[in-house]
Amino acid sequence: CPWQGPYHELTVHEAECTHPTKTGNELMEILDEMDQTRKKEMQLYNSIFSLLSFEKIGYTGKRLAPVPRAPSPLPAPLRRCRNRGVTRLYYETPRLTVLNQTWVLKARVNDSERNPNLSCKRTLSFQLILKSKINSPMECSFLLLEGPYDDVKIHPVIYHFVFSNENNETDYMALPIVDSVECNKLLAAKNINLRL
Repeated sequence: CPWQGPYHELTVHEAECTHPTKTGNELMEILDEMDQTRKKEMQLYNSIFSLLSFEKIGYTGKRLAPVPRAPSPLPAPLRRCRNRGVTRLYYETPRLTVLNQTWVLKARVNDSERNPNLSCKRTLSFQLILKSKINSPMECSFLLLEGPYDDVKIHPVIYHFVFSNENNETDYMALPIVDSVECNKLLAAKNINLRL
């Protein structure tokens, strides 16, 4: 049974839990799903290890800070960024240098929906922008992980993009945070620390 919770709720859960009444076939299906999940995780980690064997690799730890677009009475990090009266929440890193190129990482809350501060269910999406001019297209594989001293749960996903002078920014991609609770934990911090 995948249930997790405080010890004092265990007896209540055990009284309501459906797992003890499941048939052997139903339990085998659950175990097969768990095996498939583990297999996908192993494939992902093997892919990450193969990335480490690339000719050129780089990493940086960066702090995403809220971007104030207008004076705001709200404390960081949930500053409102106003754009024609619409409240949106944005984050941005200072310029960073990786692989001898200059980059900026941007993030937005709930894909920039109107008034994301009124919702408890939050997501973060991010965009990687190449600020340097390059001579030829640059194919990159990248991922975001939790930064040092952070305890947020991020399931790493490897993204691929070919950067050029004409196509220098990725689309906004979901930051693969486990759930909305973890996202709110990130947003409650003064800054968001990530490793790219």
